[in-house]
Amino acid sequence: MDWQQRTQRRHLASYIVCGAIIALFVLVTWWVHFANKPSQQWWQEVKRQLSPKQITQRLKATRYLQDAQEAIARNDWESAEKLLRQAVKVDPQNREAWQMLVMVLVRQNRWTEAENLAAKIQDRKAKADALLMLADIAYMQRNWGKAKQIYEQVIKLDPDNATALNNYGYMLAELGEQLDEAEKMIRKALKIRPNEPAFWDSLGWVYFQRGEYNEALKWVEKAVKAQPRDAELRYHLGMIYWKLGDREKALRELREALKIDPRHPGANEALEQLEQEEIEREMKGERIQT
Repeated sequence: MDWQQRTQRRHLASYIVCGAIIALFVLVTWWVHFANKPSQQWWQEVKRQLSPKQITQRLKATRYLQDAQEAIARNDWESAEKLLRQAVKVDPQNREAWQMLVMVLVRQNRWTEAENLAAKIQDRKAKADALLMLADIAYMQRNWGKAKQIYEQVIKLDPDNATALNNYGYMLAELGEQLDEAEKMIRKALKIRPNEPAFWDSLGWVYFQRGEYNEALKWVEKAVKAQPRDAELRYHLGMIYWKLGDREKALRELREALKIDPRHPGANEALEQLEQEEIEREMKGERIQT
């Protein structure tokens, strides 16, 4: 099973393609800062949080960011990098600019530079955010050692970073490693953000990997009720039902996962295997009757 494809998670939506990461990041950033708030309210928040000098810096950096986004859309990574370096120069606390710059370097396969740049960021939160993105990309590329190393850096910098705690814990659960530590991290993430369905699912997957299927069912069912259109959650629920011997529900959930995401490799593989087992059971039953 291709783990790289399965980890749509947490929920990173196929971040293995770094261009898609940047495009999605730009969209989410715009949504959070602009579309999700009335512009006047957003502007009032900015004025409360920043000094007049910082506001000037932020506005100037925003222009560089907009130009960088256009360069990225053209696949002009060199221009995007130059613009983003200007953005962080005029506004060193601009977390979005740092994150985008790090990802532009990764997109050009300049991993060492990206890591070195992230390490030099002075603002603690901006540094943690940039490193977290590097960790998530390493995790999607199946570079487990690097992902572990960077997740640990993030958690050291920002011990209450719920996303890092959850993502690292989930990765360990997927690998079937250090499950007690994985549970500890995910439970800490849940204390910080108790209403995250992805975190409930992560905890359920730790229990699944331990073979504690009833406990896994409790958490993953809760996640699916909150996010029924998430293919990965439906896949997990199907796998749990399969282990519990409820083949009918397992088939239902795996088919539902594939309705949501027809290319979900884990669900495709599991469904093929389960359907083959059903055929063999029926054939065996017919032979016994004759």
